[in-house]
Amino acid sequence: MYMKVSYTKPIYFKSNAPQEVKKKQDVERAQTSFKSNSVSQPISVKAPQPYKLLSIDKLPNDTSIYAYKLANGYRVTIVPMKDSPTIVKNYVNVGSMNETDDIKGISHFLEHMAFNGTKGDDGYLKLNTGDSFKLVDKMGGWANASTNYSVTDYVNSTPQLSEGDVENQIKIIAAMTENLALTNEMIEKEKGPVCSEINMILDDTRTIAMDTTVRTLFNIESSADELIGGSVEHIKNLTRGDVKSYYDKYYTPTNMNLVITGDVEPEEIMQIVAKNFQKRGTNTPINAYETPMKPIEKSARKDLYSNKTKSTEIIVGFSNNVKDLRSEVIASVAKSYLKSSEVGLTDELFKYNTGFYLGEEAISNNPEQPTLLYMNLNSTEENADKVLNLIYDKLENLKKPSEDLLNAIKKNLKKDYNNAIESSDYVNNIIGTNLLTKNNYDYLTNYDKILETISPNEVYNYIKSNMNINKSAVTMVHPVSAEEAPNISFQGKKHVPQDTDKISTKTLSNNVELVTEKTKNQNMNFILAYTYKELNDMNPVAPYALNKIFEMGINNMDFAQINDYEQRNCLETSIDVNRQSCYILGSSNAEDFEKNTNFALKRFKEPQITQDNLDYVKSKLLEDFSLAKVTAKSLYSDSQAKFNPNKISYNEMIEATKNLTLEDVKKLYKHISQNSYVSVFANVPESVPNAQKDIEKQFGKLATAKPFEVIEEKIYIPNENTQVLTKVKNNSQADIMQVFKYKSDNTIKELILRHLLTNLLTNSSIGLFNTLREKEHLAYSVFADNDNDDDCGEISCNILTTTDNKDIGEFSYDNVQKSINGFNRQIKCLTDSEYTDEDLESAKRILKSSLLNKENTWAKLTPLVNGKISGYGIDYENKIYEMIDKISRDDIQNFANKVFSNKPIYSIVASKDTLDYNQDFLKNLENS
Repeated sequence: MYMKVSYTKPIYFKSNAPQEVKKKQDVERAQTSFKSNSVSQPISVKAPQPYKLLSIDKLPNDTSIYAYKLANGYRVTIVPMKDSPTIVKNYVNVGSMNETDDIKGISHFLEHMAFNGTKGDDGYLKLNTGDSFKLVDKMGGWANASTNYSVTDYVNSTPQLSEGDVENQIKIIAAMTENLALTNEMIEKEKGPVCSEINMILDDTRTIAMDTTVRTLFNIESSADELIGGSVEHIKNLTRGDVKSYYDKYYTPTNMNLVITGDVEPEEIMQIVAKNFQKRGTNTPINAYETPMKPIEKSARKDLYSNKTKSTEIIVGFSNNVKDLRSEVIASVAKSYLKSSEVGLTDELFKYNTGFYLGEEAISNNPEQPTLLYMNLNSTEENADKVLNLIYDKLENLKKPSEDLLNAIKKNLKKDYNNAIESSDYVNNIIGTNLLTKNNYDYLTNYDKILETISPNEVYNYIKSNMNINKSAVTMVHPVSAEEAPNISFQGKKHVPQDTDKISTKTLSNNVELVTEKTKNQNMNFILAYTYKELNDMNPVAPYALNKIFEMGINNMDFAQINDYEQRNCLETSIDVNRQSCYILGSSNAEDFEKNTNFALKRFKEPQITQDNLDYVKSKLLEDFSLAKVTAKSLYSDSQAKFNPNKISYNEMIEATKNLTLEDVKKLYKHISQNSYVSVFANVPESVPNAQKDIEKQFGKLATAKPFEVIEEKIYIPNENTQVLTKVKNNSQADIMQVFKYKSDNTIKELILRHLLTNLLTNSSIGLFNTLREKEHLAYSVFADNDNDDDCGEISCNILTTTDNKDIGEFSYDNVQKSINGFNRQIKCLTDSEYTDEDLESAKRILKSSLLNKENTWAKLTPLVNGKISGYGIDYENKIYEMIDKISRDDIQNFANKVFSNKPIYSIVASKDTLDYNQDFLKNLENS
């Protein structure tokens, strides 16, 4: 529930956010008795609780994990991570599986209530509705919360720009979890947004597939529409007594654990925690309700039908009976093995233009209960059963992994871990979720030792035991037409985004621009960027086709063999092509850097651009385009294809694909190879003495490039008249977007202004969230957004509002008019400068935070790419950061008038009844 500011187009790489990351290292323990802490504090604040230090554990990068316990039983973990954002997260050991059927959805509802106000007595912070968001916004941070089957969590994050920020973070989380007001007025007010979110959930076919799989696999009986969100009827019937009773039972010190990671000092933080977390408890376990679970004894399949999807959603679920630490480590290896070329599942699925995600969910917070292990796939309806049969075949005929492959998997898992432990958020999540049920750090500290001893037989036996197809639950959600569908306290930190002392630049003899940054990460990662002027008369689908051809293989190595080679050699490479750039990315251990770069370049130099491959790629592209979901954003984008050369409608994509020739693809590839400006961006591990020389040597071998030049294009065409675009889609919620185009000057100042304006329009006292969601209860999801393409800028207002839920008889067709009128009303408040100085300061801090929160190597390299290619230099983000505080209210107002003086384009995707009801209103808009 926060707005993320993203001011540059990201470069994606498959190891940016590894799904499975493991911990290791020896344990250094320190035992002490409870002790009191003398802390100066206001009279209104209670004396700090006594606490004790339980242990100090170590991660491989020498990061320490400090484990404490308050006298009332609260577990607190603090992990100092220098120069990382400070994340305060409280994990509550309760979720939807602790709810009786008559109150299904109450855990999620209570999560919402935490943002609706606290009592403010007994020394707790007094918070009114929305204050937690506002206070964290002012600190330049973000706040959020989530509910699942077995856990509810509350989190905020700041870069500590001012004194006392982290203490305020802790006070906010303490009040939200220990001191809720839960008034009748607050409860009734929040029912609207929660019901809106439930309607949004029920429009998501993947969520429905997952929910059905869980019910089937564990024989769960419930009348709720969805196990986590509940039902609109359940929520509407909740009383204050229901909510208060549930809160008092489960939000107790022994049922929660607090994790704080980031740039902090443990003892200082612990004294703040001891002052602010004061709730008394019994120090005895809770007698928690558990929804009955009984795993099925034979396989079951359920087929559902929806007119809200074009593709088939598939979930295959297994009951995972992993209890001990060794089995958990084996499980992580097994998941990697299933994706390997030895198994061949990934390679065979590639032929059907699909892939699979292998995930795990804790369904119960009882550690004796099994977890859900699941495979998620999405395919065309024609291929759905073929895909399912393929999964069955591979699992049924599985063989144990070879020793060579197993060693490669272990090496890869270690590499992924080195990347992941740079992230404060990731470390926090791993610790928080493990402590809830295991109450220790063994998985983090002993993983590496156990990993080395895992045998092929153990991996094989784990999969055979825990992924038994004869005891699996399968859900398939098939697409149908609408007619066919059945009813269903310390100093703020001084920061700069980039430490330029660690960044160096050099032009190699072959004109390749080299930018390197020293890091503590022992892996070596690189981005090789080819940038070029757009090819004249290029078929717009050619970059898409070339991308897929790069995936298919090289001389003597197809897709499957590439994956197998990379896995066995602990390498990762990726190539991404668009109309003006080609990025080659690589990641490896330092000792494998030369092998990794050589292989990445081999992949780039040896694409198999043949007619057979092109015919195959064209069939897959046509399949992809035919399955694309219709949203307000896609409808708008389609409409802009004739004005913006960077956009193309789906119909044009299909036609261009049919007309695509082998010569089109070869011409683009030749253009990239011969007419590019070439730049390399790489990290230099401080612990590897010759890393810089190795990088220069490897990329000095490249062919001579053109001297570097910044590419600029002029594509802006003004929108002369108000436009209203509509599309019928059988959803309960109307997807509404209002867009204003403007001519962008692409200066750093304007970049800052568009992000500040977007944040003010979303999060401020006059923002869409505060008015349309909090006060008028029109929607759960409402926000402003911005985009920039060459010299064409866009600011949009966006909402998903319930209009037509026939299943429960909820009709609010006038929400379309209310939403659009709300957009325009709040835009006027912005152009009239009705927001407060405090609002502007919060928006500035949020933008600063987005610049500072660059923990992992990829996040640090990407700004170097954007700075170089844009012409603003490698210290691009420092320049942005330095200018933020110079932006005035007049600057905001002038920019707002520039944007909103243009005619808007409305894009609306909704049910036929909704559009029919609003026909006159929409005509009036178009004539305005």
